[in-house]
Amino acid sequence: MIFAVVSFLLWGGQAQALDSQVSEFVKQYHQALVNTVVIFLTYLNSPPALLVITLIVAATLAAQKAWRSILVFLGGLWGTALATSLIKSLVQRPRPMDRLVEIHSPSFPSWHASTSMALGILLFWLLFGRWGTKAAWLLLWPLAIGLSRIWLNAHWCSDVLAGWGLGAFVAAGIVLLFGTPATGMSEE
Repeated sequence: MIFAVVSFLLWGGQAQALDSQVSEFVKQYHQALVNTVVIFLTYLNSPPALLVITLIVAATLAAQKAWRSILVFLGGLWGTALATSLIKSLVQRPRPMDRLVEIHSPSFPSWHASTSMALGILLFWLLFGRWGTKAAWLLLWPLAIGLSRIWLNAHWCSDVLAGWGLGAFVAAGIVLLFGTPATGMSEE
């Protein structure tokens, strides 16, 4: 729903004014040390980092013989990455100017925001049985990553909101359709 609303506002031209205001507001607080920390944070959700996370999660689940959970995790995370990349190539929205990181792909929706949301939801699903509601802390990850993209002026605010919505839709949809109840690790 979030993705649809943001998309509608973007195509109707209503999102750009707010996006520009948020971008200008954030830029006035840029400081070298904070920028360096935020750049490092955003790299923790880059494709190579997500590949490493995928391998660790898959190996952990394979050791537990949680084969369905591996497929749900892979489908949720990398399905989100694929859907985001396809939408980016269709929409071709330009990125904000004065970025603190060099990026050449289109802006809408944010790949980092969508995949971090998918990762947060999938890890929450996998660990809920063990951690209970404490696993909700994992959802701070997409918040941090999404805000980092706005801070770096790598994305417009609406790109991040749409990315979060898309990541939640794909990951939660795959979990609901193919995951096991309550936890990803209960497959017997």
